[in-house]
Amino acid sequence: MSYYDRLKQIFHDAALSSDIAGILHWDMSTMMPKNSRENRADQLAYLSKVRHELISSKQVGDLINKAKDEQLDNDNKANLREMEREYIMSSSLPSHLVEKLSIASAKCEGVWEEARKKSDFKTVLPFLEELVMLTKEESLILSEKLNCSSYDALINKFEPQANEKDIKIIFDNLEKFLTPLIDQIIEKQKNEEMLPINNLMSQEQQKEIGLFLMQKIGFDFTRGRLDTSQHPFCGGAYQDIRITTRYNEKDPFSSLEGIMHETGHAMYELNLPSKWKYQPAGQSRGMAMHESQSLLIEMQITRSKAFKKFLSGVLKNNFNFIEACWNTDNIYKIGTRVNKSYIRVESDEVTYPLHVILRFNLEQKIFNDNINLRDIPELWNQEYKRLFAKEVDKDSNGCLQDVHWYAGLFGYFPTYSLGALAAAQLASQVRKDINNLDQQIEKGNFNELTKWLKLNIHTKASLYSSNEILQQVTNSELNAKYFMDYIKNRYL
Repeated sequence: MSYYDRLKQIFHDAALSSDIAGILHWDMSTMMPKNSRENRADQLAYLSKVRHELISSKQVGDLINKAKDEQLDNDNKANLREMEREYIMSSSLPSHLVEKLSIASAKCEGVWEEARKKSDFKTVLPFLEELVMLTKEESLILSEKLNCSSYDALINKFEPQANEKDIKIIFDNLEKFLTPLIDQIIEKQKNEEMLPINNLMSQEQQKEIGLFLMQKIGFDFTRGRLDTSQHPFCGGAYQDIRITTRYNEKDPFSSLEGIMHETGHAMYELNLPSKWKYQPAGQSRGMAMHESQSLLIEMQITRSKAFKKFLSGVLKNNFNFIEACWNTDNIYKIGTRVNKSYIRVESDEVTYPLHVILRFNLEQKIFNDNINLRDIPELWNQEYKRLFAKEVDKDSNGCLQDVHWYAGLFGYFPTYSLGALAAAQLASQVRKDINNLDQQIEKGNFNELTKWLKLNIHTKASLYSSNEILQQVTNSELNAKYFMDYIKNRYL
């Protein structure tokens, strides 16, 4: 057996342990009994330790160096490159730290759920302090190994090759573009007549409609399912994709758009190349590309007028929602209504980047040791007021609304807006390549769209970098111009 083949077996086993952890995480967020969390934290910590020990061993480092001298084609070289990246990230960290981080994040996430319900940040603060302390230890170790800042090291866990400096330039430009535009759009929309949704859509009806739309877009229910959780997510394992949403009877579009967002993630996972099953090159290409897939479906497609025409027909003909408020123009106006919302996951696509910029700015301060964690609610509220000219009323609408920090996912937030920019860039190309896309969507035909995404994005997996994929597909690296043009065209 070649050195490279031995590596493939090790990474195959490590991927299996991640799959098991994925299912346990899904269960923890959806169905696990409340008092089982401590035991589950130990189970997840054990799996983290197993995966870490498999990938970080000296043997893996030796095999990588020897495999570099073997004759490999370009795809296998890409897989070896991704193996080395994972090895560097893992071997830098001691097993005891990986285990501590896993336990601390599982415990903190559990306390966060209660703190969010009570809107009480102080409840979760000591758990967050422990988690941040451990994350800082992790980030310092990685930053030395990767020769970058501690915050860059965390960003690289979720988006390889991205860095704080470049993201700040992009975000500063986005903020300058969006801040005056938002008020302009809100003022323009005041003159638009919009009918309120008078009849409530029950949780069960929302779920039925969500399942119907998922099936239409091409989600394979023999390899996945939809459930309910406190915070919507897409998880699970290879060929076993679990997505969740939450329901709000006062706002049915919140869950429907959430389901479409997570379906975008799920379609990416379900269409990864089987040839590279359980190999690093067969994994999705970072979270910015992942978010581009969810936001392309949720924002570019399901908020388009063509989709609303299709959806209006579905609501009337399949679910007997026949009132005028469900007409195409009305639900399009609802879907493109711009408001200064407290909640990121319920915000519109124009204000959404400002929610991410807020979190990015605070994360920079946390990992540059510029703030005390107990001041997070106050600093959050100040930053929100600066960006939105509006006061935050309570912590559950502020710093407690997202699970990410309380699950240890620091460095993740920037990928949401990088993904939104990539989604606009890819959507621009889709419409060039499929010139009758809107007519197809109006009829509920998503076959060509999903084939295009599978061919151009999904099957490329991690064989290329995010910018290489964008260059191949759109003849340009990531460029915010596409997003800015799209916003102006749709909203002004």
